[in-house]
Amino acid sequence: MKIYHVCEICQQVFDTTEVDGYDEGSTEMRGMCEECSLEMGFAEMPLRSQKFFYN
Repeated sequence: MKIYHVCEICQQVFDTTEVDGYDEGSTEMRGMCEECSLEMGFAEMPLRSQKFFYN
């Protein structure tokens, strides 16, 4: 089975994945491409701080 990852914003296919063990066919999975996430500001901030403070 082939999975097409489609951006919710620009509607473009930004990735494809092959999954073994399933019947032939294809499906779509919604997400957000890197370009749109950069424009929306999601990729500019890290999810976790990389600084550690010790007492």
